[in-house]
Amino acid sequence: MSGEADSAAELRDQGVALLRGVFAMEALTRLQEAAAHCFEAIGTDTLLAERYRFNRFSHSVLLAALRDFGCGEKELTAPLSAPGVASLFSEAMGAAWTCEMEQSWVRKKFAPVQAPIAGYHAQDWHQDGALGVQFPQQAGPTPPMTELLTCWIPLQACGADSPGLEFVRGCQAGLLHFTELGDPALRRRFQPQGFWAPALEFGDGLVFLNSVLHRTYSRDEMRHHRLSVEYRIFPR
Repeated sequence: MSGEADSAAELRDQGVALLRGVFAMEALTRLQEAAAHCFEAIGTDTLLAERYRFNRFSHSVLLAALRDFGCGEKELTAPLSAPGVASLFSEAMGAAWTCEMEQSWVRKKFAPVQAPIAGYHAQDWHQDGALGVQFPQQAGPTPPMTELLTCWIPLQACGADSPGLEFVRGCQAGLLHFTELGDPALRRRFQPQGFWAPALEFGDGLVFLNSVLHRTYSRDEMRHHRLSVEYRIFPR
């Protein structure tokens, strides 16, 4: 990966690294085709939705569901074999790592004008380190965050005419309580220049740490949906 050292430094300093043109389009196209067929099938078969653990709120299914739509085991995780990606994970984790398929997802996010009426929501601000954490009802000391990092790859260009991701760049010392995650509160808490919503091309991806605040980025003028895959990386 050209700029591998730069990506590692960006990940350390900003909590999120943008990888330009790293992921092979052939591998992403196979995932894209399988994901499109999967969501089409789920839309007409409620039993499949249950089988694949379809989450209507986030409009996502387990990545493993794509096994039934033309992706073999190697094809599901092929993007993780892109040059330099494994070493970036190892440096960020400070240890050997594993990709947990039970926590890896394929998602479909809609432009506001296309969004389903029932159940669907663009994911609001959160930290992936909150995975599995039980928060107290009131704001105060929060439990330790779960150790992981996320590799997020859109299956088409996104962030301009289809939803992308928005970040508050920088590593947080701990988890923010869910009562602190409203957009107005975060806009008051962090400087405007810290908010970042990159436009990505097909073949780009993002790697970010467990403490980084992020959400689905969409604008009213967007007109297309977005498919993406999301790999959760844990210490082995």
